[in-house]
Amino acid sequence: MKQKLFLATMAAIAMTSCSNDETLEINTGTEQAIDFRTAMATRATETTIDNLSSFYVTAFNENIIEAPYFENLEFTKDGDSSIFTSEDKYYYPGDGTDLTFYAYAPSAEKLGTGSRIATDNENKNLTLADFSPAVEIVDQVDFITAYATGSKSDAETGVHLAFEHRLSQIEIQAIQQSNKVYNFQIKGVRIAQTVSKGGFDFKNEEWTLSTTDKAKYELEFDQAIPMTEQTILMDECGGAMLIPQELTAWDVANDKENTSKGAYISLLLKITTKDGALVYPFKEDAEAGKEYAWAAIPVDTKWEAGKKYVYRLNFANGAGYVDPEEDTNKGEQILDGEVKFDVEVTDWESHDYTGDMESGETTEDLDETDTEDPFGDE
Repeated sequence: MKQKLFLATMAAIAMTSCSNDETLEINTGTEQAIDFRTAMATRATETTIDNLSSFYVTAFNENIIEAPYFENLEFTKDGDSSIFTSEDKYYYPGDGTDLTFYAYAPSAEKLGTGSRIATDNENKNLTLADFSPAVEIVDQVDFITAYATGSKSDAETGVHLAFEHRLSQIEIQAIQQSNKVYNFQIKGVRIAQTVSKGGFDFKNEEWTLSTTDKAKYELEFDQAIPMTEQTILMDECGGAMLIPQELTAWDVANDKENTSKGAYISLLLKITTKDGALVYPFKEDAEAGKEYAWAAIPVDTKWEAGKKYVYRLNFANGAGYVDPEEDTNKGEQILDGEVKFDVEVTDWESHDYTGDMESGETTEDLDETDTEDPFGDE
């Protein structure tokens, strides 16, 4: 029976979107400029009150269609307080007209090369266009947005602006709870063939994906990490920040080279037996100087915005497939079938021998009817 690497757990561990206590308040008065007060819970490496130093706001006046009230205005933290203010001061309209606020962080430039924030004044909306996560996982950033309306009547109580995470966070772990035969050294992780470009509609809170654009995202370690019963691999960054989408898995059985660009997760591995024999990379790659090689497993999860997905890859009964981007043996199982034996026991076959004690000669006599005494008198 062939043994394969499988996902012991592949689930949304927790919602990482902002909870009710993670809010921004507009604190204004009749003659006080619009500013923001933040309150956010601390969460891993995501955007928090501690690491949020600035955000951007576009405001629309419901009675003005020619232009936004203000556009992509940066608000920065005022010293050590929780108040964020802008260098250019804006105030609520005195006639009580509502303002619609869209806030986001980080800036389009920090989101990645080519990202653009577009203003649609007619529909009072913002869109993020041509967004692509950074190829290196450690360079990826959390994208948060918020929406609210307010007027001068809210000056006393403030208007709540609740930020939410708009990407999916992906973490990869490895476990080896029962495999006592092999040693695994992990040098990197890869998330491959996921949609890499899209746009976000602020008002409708929806993503539009460019399904023809796919990419791989990697994190390589300075030092190899030995696999234990539960190995945490992404402490450095907390996880990848990728566009929400429904993955189509790599069809290993019918497309070993992955020409259809199915999604998979891969680990950069060296596998040896407990006695030190090299199992992976395979011999021809090792002889060519390769110390580690990628081992992949297909995935077909649906990623939703604001959720974190933890993949725990269980190596108890296998090691997955040769990554389709390797030079040789693409899509082949790395540990193909359990080592076992089919044992047959046969009956003893009897052979009779005669010997001359004086000459030392020994001859085989296979005639079972021969009753002659070899030691009798001549």
